Amino acid sequence: MRCSWVKVCIIVAVAGLAAVGATGARADDWVFYGGSHEGEINRAMLRDWYTLNRLKPVPKDEATAYHYYDQDSVASNAPYPGGIVRVWERFVLQKETKSYDESKEEIQKEEEARLKRKISPLDYAWLFLHTVNRATKQIETLYEINCDSRDFFIMEVNYYDRAEKRMSRETNMEMTFWIPIRPETMMEALYKILCTQSQQGSQN
Repeated sequence: MRCSWVKVCIIVAVAGLAAVGATGARADDWVFYGGSHEGEINRAMLRDWYTLNRLKPVPKDEATAYHYYDQDSVASNAPYPGGIVRVWERFVLQKETKSYDESKEEIQKEEEARLKRKISPLDYAWLFLHTVNRATKQIETLYEINCDSRDFFIMEVNYYDRAEKRMSRETNMEMTFWIPIRPETMMEALYKILCTQSQQGSQN
């Protein structure tokens, strides 16, 4: 079991390191659509993909995270009401964070002190996940939302540090199931905006 976990970590680390330093090339038109409370995550792993489906909207002046969607990316698969809408969503933490390199150095020192030894090559896969978690300032996720069945599918997730350098890119290659949208969440707020726009566009 430990061997399998190490292999998974190494694969994720290699894919993530290849993404470090990359920046998005899209022309973006980000529209603020709500704020939420995002708690601290201290586990040594990447953030939960489905956070948006649990976070509750709060007033902007109380929010610890801001949420935007890219108006330029909104695309519907049909010229009539309903159907599937695709969109990029941006989640931005409203707290100071360190860069990927600063976080990596900090965590390496912490772990060497805890383990009382130098970090080995096998440690780097785990440290990569921990570093991305700590350094994340914003997350951009590509969603598909089904306006008829009221559920969603995640296609891709990108993690950025405070300098907007991409640290990790994950694509949804194995998970093919759609998730029901929970009421009174940020996911529902996004669903209402996009599916209303889709309906209005079909009537024009």
